Amino acid sequence: MNRAIVWLVMLFLPLALIYPVRAETPVDDVASQVVCQCGCNSVLNNCVHGECMVRDQMLASIRSAVNKGNSKEAIIQMLVAQYGEQVLAAPTKEGFNLTAWVIPFAAILLGAALIYLLLRAWLRWGREEEVTVPMADTDEEYRRRLDDELARFKKREGYW
Repeated sequence: MNRAIVWLVMLFLPLALIYPVRAETPVDDVASQVVCQCGCNSVLNNCVHGECMVRDQMLASIRSAVNKGNSKEAIIQMLVAQYGEQVLAAPTKEGFNLTAWVIPFAAILLGAALIYLLLRAWLRWGREEEVTVPMADTDEEYRRRLDDELARFKKREGYW
């Protein structure tokens, strides 16, 4: 029994050290779903400006709403009412914004269908009927014509 526990500890201890456990606060949860409005187009958690007044103001209003007991959805709706829908990191899945979710998948499917049709046509193009070239009636006639043409070629070009 002790041996099994030792093996489990040896197995899971490196995993525990590799995978950091981070308790996400409600403020971080909301801040990861909205975009900073300072113009950096980063998620609020990742705003790259050192002293971003807009980020600090938005985080303060989120903290205030969390302390008042508002839900995550209510806080996000408050930010949408204040800044507009551009504050959302991902568009809503309703109304006209649904096109932002559907169009990429539709474009991928359309592109795959187009590639399939082009490849199929390309493969068919390579399998067209073979063209038969009429040959001389007999091997002797073919040999005679070949010799005549080679003789004319040698005389004209000065070879051999």
